[in-house]
Formats: sequence, C-alpha cells, structure tokens
Amino acid sequence: MQILLRGLLIFVGMWPLAVLHGIGFVLGHLLWWVPNNLRRGTVKHLELCLPERSADERRRIARRSLIEAMKGVMESPAIWFGPEWRLRRWCSHPAAVSALQAARAAAPATIFLTPHLGAWELAGQFVARFGRLTILYKPQKSRFDALIREGRSRNPNAHPVPTNAQGVKALLAALKRGETVGILPDHDPPEGAGRFAPLFGIPAHTTDLPGKLAARTGASAWFIVAERLPWARGFRFHLTPAPAALTDREHSTAALNAGVEASIRALPEQYWWSYERFRRRPSKASKRM
Repeated sequence: MQILLRGLLIFVGMWPLAVLHGIGFVLGHLLWWVPNNLRRGTVKHLELCLPERSADERRRIARRSLIEAMKGVMESPAIWFGPEWRLRRWCSHPAAVSALQAARAAAPATIFLTPHLGAWELAGQFVARFGRLTILYKPQKSRFDALIREGRSRNPNAHPVPTNAQGVKALLAALKRGETVGILPDHDPPEGAGRFAPLFGIPAHTTDLPGKLAARTGASAWFIVAERLPWARGFRFHLTPAPAALTDREHSTAALNAGVEASIRALPEQYWWSYERFRRRPSKASKRM
C-alpha cells in the first residue's frame, strides 16, 4: 500500500500546476455548495474573526478559502515529488531571495514562522534552498506520515523533527549553530505548552516556543508567506519581521498572534479558516466554540 501511495503522489506531482489548481478549483466549489464540516468551520471562523466585513464579503472570502485550500492539497505532491527544475522556478523570486539573504546576513540564527496561509509547504522548500533548515513537524496518524516527511525533506537542507521534547532540543541546537528553523505559529499546542493570547480579539491557545527560542538564542524571527498567484502563474514570497515584543516573556504570545493576524489580513482568501483554532478555551471547560 505504501508503495502504491508513493507512486500515486509521484504521478500526480508530475502534472502541470494549471491542472492541479484546476482540480482544486472544482473541489473547492463542491465544498462550498455541498454541506460539510470544512464549510461550516470556515464560515464560523470568518464570522468570529472578521465581523467588520459584510456578510457578502465573508461569503466571498469563505468560498475562495475553500478553493485555495483544495489548490493547496492538490499542489502538495508537486512540491514534494515533482520535477526539481519546476520547484527551482517556483522558488526564484528575486525580491524575496534578497530579503531572505539580508535577514540571514544580519542574524544567521533565524526563526521562520509560516502560518497555514498560502502555499505553506512551499515556504519551507524556499528557505531550505539557502541553508540548513530544521522544521518542527507534527507526526500524522496515517499511512501518509512517512511520505509527507519524505516530501518535506526532499531538499537535503530540510530536516523535519517531531513536535516533542527531542524536536525542541533539535531546534535549540540548530539556532545555537547559527542555522534556521521553521515553525507553524498558528497551531493549537498541547495543554501546558502554550498560553492564551488574543487573535482577532479572541483568546487563542498559542505556542510560546518561538518567543522562548528567540529570547534564549538571540535569533531573529520572520514571518514568511508563499502567496499563490491566480491562473497557476506560480508563487510570490513575502517576508515580514516578527514584532519585537516576541522576546518579551509577558507579551511574546500576543506579539506572535499579532504577526499571524497581520499576515492573514493581508491575504484572507488564502488562509485555512476551517482549522479549529479556538477549540481550547481559557476556562477549564472543554466544550468547543
């Protein structure tokens, strides 16, 4: 079964981006018109997070978000197993390359923060082209786990590590060596591994790991987003420095969420709004919102 799955991913990964995004477009439309949990979660979170937008605007963003999410699903095999020449072309964004190299030159130890926004799988591949990257990775409880790890580490510079104590030690060691690390900052961390901080004005259980790592090692922290361009024209990378308060013990999680929120507001149609970001509440009650 594993061999068949790998062969299927390699086969799909060879398809043109226009075909993959076209399929994603159709699947996203189906998700919008057919009642399902992804649509319900997307609509609910947009109502919570963007109440200042009109109902029509939120509906447009919700529909586009589902389409972009399915484009992301379809493009992943191409990022993990597709032709190397095409991956190089997708990562050849001169302005972003210059910004990344300037950031690394200023502070070789660098934390790159990539929310579930745009082509986040591609963001890691982009950073890994310029030096060793240790990526915090949550193991999946499925047959796809080994294939996802293989795809994410296709670049010899990319080294996924699990979201446990050993993984955190690997991140710390990498930063002390003056290398780069990658973290998804909008995950809901395990109980006891984060604090509540406002995100779109709503308390969200937030990891404090980026702030701790930055404060302990003196590493710089940057948000990186791979914007998916329309009509399968490729991708554009955006690098933004994280708020300075990230290293402040009392305000690190609030600063982290401020950076996440700013990234999402700049590109709301490409955020994964269906993710249950607010499932954990400040009270001990375990009920979902």
